[in-house]
Amino acid sequence: SFDYRFSAQRNLRAWMLYHKVLPLILLGSSASSEYDSEAKVEIARLYGNLNEYAYYFTDILVGSPHPQLTSVIVDTGSHIVGFPCTGCVHCGQHLEPAVDISKSTTATWLGCSARCPSCEDDKCSYSEEYSEGSSISGHWFEDYLKLGDAPSENPPVRARMGCHNKENKLFYSQRANGIMGLAPSSPTSHPLSVGNAAEAHVMPTVLDDLFKDDEHVDSRIFSICLAEWGGLLTVGGYSKEHHLAKDGSGVTWVPMRAERYYFVFPEVFTLQDSVIALDPNEFGVSIIDTGTTLTYFPEVVYNTLVTDLQTYCAGHAGCDATQHTYGEEICWRLHHPDAEPTEFPTLSIKFVDTDWKVDWSPHSYLNRRPDNLWCYGFRKHSSTQTIFGISWMLHKDAIFDLKHSRFGMAEANCPEYRKVPGLWERISSNLVGLGLETRWPAVLLTAAFVAALSGVALRIVLSRPRSRADQTDAALLSQE
Repeated sequence: SFDYRFSAQRNLRAWMLYHKVLPLILLGSSASSEYDSEAKVEIARLYGNLNEYAYYFTDILVGSPHPQLTSVIVDTGSHIVGFPCTGCVHCGQHLEPAVDISKSTTATWLGCSARCPSCEDDKCSYSEEYSEGSSISGHWFEDYLKLGDAPSENPPVRARMGCHNKENKLFYSQRANGIMGLAPSSPTSHPLSVGNAAEAHVMPTVLDDLFKDDEHVDSRIFSICLAEWGGLLTVGGYSKEHHLAKDGSGVTWVPMRAERYYFVFPEVFTLQDSVIALDPNEFGVSIIDTGTTLTYFPEVVYNTLVTDLQTYCAGHAGCDATQHTYGEEICWRLHHPDAEPTEFPTLSIKFVDTDWKVDWSPHSYLNRRPDNLWCYGFRKHSSTQTIFGISWMLHKDAIFDLKHSRFGMAEANCPEYRKVPGLWERISSNLVGLGLETRWPAVLLTAAFVAALSGVALRIVLSRPRSRADQTDAALLSQE
């Protein structure tokens, strides 16, 4: 005879395991990326890669009652949160559909007023150009914004956002829909500022909007943990879960000035016993910018760094690699397939007013390319400025503590995630239609239960022998 109850239990367990494993296979790490209500910290997955994308991005949900998902580059060097909307006259093909503002009952356009220096079609407009030549333009609106996708369950905040009606160059061709500027606000940081610097109205950025929600966000701190693929964004604090030193002792704190940009003050740059730079003036003005792919140094610092690396490798068996060029880039081909650049030296930067140094490992300042090539993740700047870009922050948790005017770095095993275009969006749209967009665990269990009942019915029809119910969960999964 056939034990239907036993079969149902096995089938339910298999489907529950399936629904737990499938999202992790598709998205990557099993690390928690849900809102932490006890610590009052918002958490969102990051996607992207230095070589494949040249940036890192996250999802946001816009509007109500049915939030629309869009993807935005995480950029600590700019202030606007904006993305294409329906009706855009010149926008590219991106990961998600354009946001349809008309579907949100809580959206309001910002009208023309003294606070709005640019007005078009009775709406407050913006036009922004970026250093590499790309540009965006559109109109401002206010609506509810949730950080991350539906499974993150972060609380919504009322925020000012930009609705693009025109994109050019990189904004047009990029895969992510838009941009989320996380640079700090200042009287001159926003196109809606009016008056002189002393009397200007400080237009809040999305970071200000998130921080002012003190019911859900504890502190004026956010962190960005970057893995080779994806990572984690936290707002309201930082998590030591992924730090190599989980007791917090591994965080190196340096002074930071958050005024329009995140300024830091490097003083000494070394390659073991070799000094690359010995004075803050050699670095010039220095900022931390996740919107810049590589790290840029003034020409003198850059040239010294390249020379010292070549000298070091010449005295250490070539660092087990041979120097090559990859287009205009300086690269090294490792001698052994699938090897890591472990023979290259670690670089260190000491900052002013502290004895702490931030190490820069070869896994970060060298970027993996095809054919066992590792290329420099730094370039020379055309002026005396230093930009600490993505390549400087890889495999670390970068902590922006605006509350205490300091910047922290911790070596970390940041969780990895890869974007699966359309997966969560399709599921989310169905859940939203049922009013269940924030109740993922219950929905998955319900789906597992329904699947289990379906499996029982199928087994009754087929009259499968009892021995089939003795298979392991793994075997069941492989058949499903």
